[in-house]
Amino acid sequence: MPWDKINSKLGATILEQEGDEWEDEDTGWCKMKDDELFHYEPYQLQWNAPHLPHDVNIQGELFTSLAFMDAHCKLQESPGEAGCDLACVVITLMFWSDATHLTTFNNAKLWPVYMYFGNELKYHHCKPSCYLSNHVAYFHKLPDSFKDFACAFTNGKGAGYECTTHCQCELFQAQWKVLLDNKFLEAHQHGIIIHCCDGIKCRFYPQLFTYSADYPEKVLIATIRQLGGCPCPRCLTPTVQLHNLGFNCDRQQCLTLARSDASRSCLVTDACKLIYEKNYGIDSTAVELLLKPESWVPTTNILSDRLSTFGLNILNTLIVDLLHEFELGVWHTLLVHLLRILFAFN
Repeated sequence: MPWDKINSKLGATILEQEGDEWEDEDTGWCKMKDDELFHYEPYQLQWNAPHLPHDVNIQGELFTSLAFMDAHCKLQESPGEAGCDLACVVITLMFWSDATHLTTFNNAKLWPVYMYFGNELKYHHCKPSCYLSNHVAYFHKLPDSFKDFACAFTNGKGAGYECTTHCQCELFQAQWKVLLDNKFLEAHQHGIIIHCCDGIKCRFYPQLFTYSADYPEKVLIATIRQLGGCPCPRCLTPTVQLHNLGFNCDRQQCLTLARSDASRSCLVTDACKLIYEKNYGIDSTAVELLLKPESWVPTTNILSDRLSTFGLNILNTLIVDLLHEFELGVWHTLLVHLLRILFAFN
């Protein structure tokens, strides 16, 4: 089987797929159009190992994952739209966002948000010539004029660090409120009818599956405190127990100490009443007593509030950021240090 040739073809665009057909077409490998590589239904990919008593599930694509399988089955079993007999398809949305400097010698910055469809091959995702990356939006940060605006209402004192951080978190969530508007929520619940390239109409249901970002942005998404007493966006493991990372006890704590969205909503609502109705400070003792134990911030989580009605826990969509957490992050430095130790001991 010419695996190298097949792999290069999987990562090629339609314009680049010229020349002879693939070899061994009897095995099922053949040229396909881009729309034919869009997976309308998930499936299980298994390895029948001769030395194992059972098949092994292979995890490599989102459309072969259990999460996609569960979402597909749930959609097919749910009551359909009245008078509609079209096929129902889950559109898996994968988001990335990363604030970056545009140049080396000034402060020009850009904060893009990208989106991919998990129904597409990952070989195509990483190939720019396939044009599968969708620019959703460009987030804004608080402008420099915000300091002057705050000084005008504080007798020249300006806004403190806590107030500025709170306003930045509010601005981030407000921008997601614009993206997750009523039209998106309606499409999420009732679907969108699209005439596909094969001439068949289907009803597509867009659903958010993953969100990849570095830790400072995960803090904004999860509305928690950066490097607080419970720094993890997904669980309440305290900082004093972070040294257990990777042990069995840590895995158990991630399950037993998972963050509760219902608890967050109640605590944040009470904190906001103290701030906006009773004029308490953001870092006042009353607010800290409510939010500090679980490292929440007094900001309404738009992503959670708008999508939790569909059974989505936004905290579970925060996946590992390979670029910052492995290739450029602390793990990369640790790996280099370990290699130097091994080299020193020959």
